[in-house]
Amino acid sequence: MARSLGAGFLGAFASLFWFLGFALTSAANVRTLALIEVPLAQLVSGKIFRQKASARQMAGMGLIVLGVAGLIAVSTGL
Repeated sequence: MARSLGAGFLGAFASLFWFLGFALTSAANVRTLALIEVPLAQLVSGKIFRQKASARQMAGMGLIVLGVAGLIAVSTGL
């Protein structure tokens, strides 16, 4: 039961920061940053649960990272 309470608390804490992010800046910025969660979640699941990503999943995550990098480059004028 203690684990489920901890997971629930962390989920609520994460939601708090989502709402805070949407309140502080445009939704497009927050949603773009959220795309980085996918590769980070894969890294965590690979380290903790020893799950391997398929080549197709790795290609998709690579496209996400390239897309976010492109958006950052365009928005900063690089």
